Amino acid sequence: MNRDPWCYRGKRLTERIIQLTTLPTVIDRHAAGEGMDRPALTWYVDQARTTHWTYREMIADIHCLAAELALHHRVSRGDRVMVISANCPEAYLTYLAILYIGAIAVPVNNVESTRNLQYIAGQVQPVLTVTGLGVGADLLVAIDASRIGTEELLANARARGAASMPSPAVEPDDLAVLLFTSGTTSSPKGVRLSHYNILVNAEGLRIAHALDVNQHHLCILPLFHANAFGFSMIGSVYAGCHTVLCNRFSGQGLWEIASREQINILSAVPEIIRLLGSRRSKPELSPDFRYVVSAAAPLSRTDAASFEKNLGIPIHQGYGLSECTNFAATTPASIDPIVRRRLMNEWNVPSIGPALFGTELKIARRDGSPADQGEEGEILIRGHNVMSGYWRADEETSLAFADGWLHSGDLGFFVQVEEVPYFFVTGRLKEIILRRGDSISPRAVEAELAALSHVGRFAACGFRNEWAGEEIGVYVFTDDIDHALAEVRAIVERCSPRYRPGVVMVGARTIPATVTGKIQRRQLASRFGVFAAAALGGKPRVVADEATGGNG
Repeated sequence: MNRDPWCYRGKRLTERIIQLTTLPTVIDRHAAGEGMDRPALTWYVDQARTTHWTYREMIADIHCLAAELALHHRVSRGDRVMVISANCPEAYLTYLAILYIGAIAVPVNNVESTRNLQYIAGQVQPVLTVTGLGVGADLLVAIDASRIGTEELLANARARGAASMPSPAVEPDDLAVLLFTSGTTSSPKGVRLSHYNILVNAEGLRIAHALDVNQHHLCILPLFHANAFGFSMIGSVYAGCHTVLCNRFSGQGLWEIASREQINILSAVPEIIRLLGSRRSKPELSPDFRYVVSAAAPLSRTDAASFEKNLGIPIHQGYGLSECTNFAATTPASIDPIVRRRLMNEWNVPSIGPALFGTELKIARRDGSPADQGEEGEILIRGHNVMSGYWRADEETSLAFADGWLHSGDLGFFVQVEEVPYFFVTGRLKEIILRRGDSISPRAVEAELAALSHVGRFAACGFRNEWAGEEIGVYVFTDDIDHALAEVRAIVERCSPRYRPGVVMVGARTIPATVTGKIQRRQLASRFGVFAAAALGGKPRVVADEATGGNG
């Protein structure tokens, strides 16, 4: 039995399946080629086109930033550089420059909690932290390292120019990025991805979505997330595409951007698809607009059907984890439209497509044996885009790679359609809460709300919500419900936005747990079923548990 989680069609990780195996070779290939005046990067603030780079201009800035980082900030191969920012072009260019000199990028959510930021910084020991848009004062204060803003960094780099420096000595298996992702522990885990990992993934995306120098990709998802980092940025640069980067999701206004920039592909998450599909108004788009790629969270058949019916735009679903760069499967551009419609509508959930180039998928029973067609089991992944492991977490790495496959913790099945195995996601074994495409550990929520322990025992869970995919629910157990409500409300409103629960229920029902004390979160989630259709966000709803009384 092959127990190599990096094996792909019998080829070991060292048996390369792509030619360009490091980011510098990709950048240098563009620099040496023709068509350097084609569009590379365009920046939108809301619906205003602000700045624009050709490939010639983008590569010049990457070279300047690389020199600035290496010569003036003493960043060298293997050093970690933390980047905290909402979407902005300076962060985009900085990421590429970090990889160009062989350093390791550490993207961090700009609304991360100070506790997690300090944990990540303690783990990676960055030699430099670069901050961009949307970083709160509390995070800036919490940074205990050399720090510079993205705009200042780029301005200094341009002023000094691309001073002569040695060509980057980067190897395919050198780490390119540490993507910190929520796990079943209270602290995030750093996913170790090499240059080769992210470029195999990029080649898979190039093949699947027919990406080339004539394609225009609209990026509305955050670059600190695996989806935008691996697909919108690395995938686009690898294929020579034009990336249209937006500061945020601007609602229906994104169709104006898509039309103006002649967009071919939009990458989105199910929540955005649901919001866009709620309007029965077909946007005026370029005839070259092909489809929307949905990923980062499961897409319901209802939302997919509503979007396609109301807007007349096809959806190609994808699936993956940070642990396999971003995508492990996706519905390809080449699929027959009739087959695609069948895969979107015939089963209870839309298909995530076949395995991506460089990746193998397997559905396994509880005993590890392969499941039959149509039989539900855990989705296992292996291939050349799979992480080398978690940063400084050997035990968790071993658990993730049990039996020679990466265990996704997701449930699914496959069906053969025209001799191709297509995969479907039906649920999750893991406890991770997937809210608006963001993976959040319930234990991380509990750590953020530790002050609730003064009120009573409490626990967090994820529950199904039509607006967010999943929402965070917290149950606080206390006999003095009426007195506790105000205190609970004050505590949760101070919580970091990323971990702030949608609903907090205060009641006298005990928190379900096993005999060993492990919280039974699925059972707990059933208490929040009445909020499945509620539009939650902003201020948390703090309510009394009606099953136990109280005046909420």
